Amino acid sequence: MPLPNPTKQATAQWTLKFSGPSHTNVPFALYNQREKDHLYYKKRPIGVDLKWSKYAKTEWKFMKCGSPGTSSPIRYDQQLALYNTSYKQYLVYQKRGLGRGINLGWSKKLDTKTCQWVVHGGRAGKPLGPSPVRNVMLFNTVERDYLINKWRPAGVNLRWYRYGVEDQIWDLVKKGVCAASVVSDKAKGACAALKALEEFQKAMGYSHTNPKPPSTPKPTSTTKPPSKV
Repeated sequence: MPLPNPTKQATAQWTLKFSGPSHTNVPFALYNQREKDHLYYKKRPIGVDLKWSKYAKTEWKFMKCGSPGTSSPIRYDQQLALYNTSYKQYLVYQKRGLGRGINLGWSKKLDTKTCQWVVHGGRAGKPLGPSPVRNVMLFNTVERDYLINKWRPAGVNLRWYRYGVEDQIWDLVKKGVCAASVVSDKAKGACAALKALEEFQKAMGYSHTNPKPPSTPKPTSTTKPPSKV
């Protein structure tokens, strides 16, 4: 089942340029088709230490959790760690403050928590095929969303695909009422795109794809409970 072009262009933005076969523990350059540049490690004053370069930086590896030193074909929907050979650390989800860039950071440890990246774009379990692997969707199992190129005022130009989409719109997707008259045209478009993505994920047999539940607002009342007698 193919993705509609607008959704595909918004999510399937990456090309993996391996220095050898498309295997774990084989270095590759991470090229973004929208930015038309390669993502690489570089110290920066705000946000995660990543920048863009027109030159291919073959400094990334996908690593298996249980056996990081081994090399085997990477398969779609296989949960892996994303290692940077320049910084010698793993790229992971990390919460950052407002105005501090995308919620990404680094970890020195390789464990089940570090293995939080999945390649989407083909049917689950199928090998990626020969390099370069184009139209890749990079999915993070902690954020449960796709890493994409998009402008931001601070930090590297990366965002999560569902950024800015209200929880109410995703709720409409679940209820199947995207076309309801009470929904604005803008919301209908976002709702339809998310619905198409959800159907594609199911057709491909992907796991870990349910979006994060909305955060529960903290109570604002300052009223103290009555004292015990």
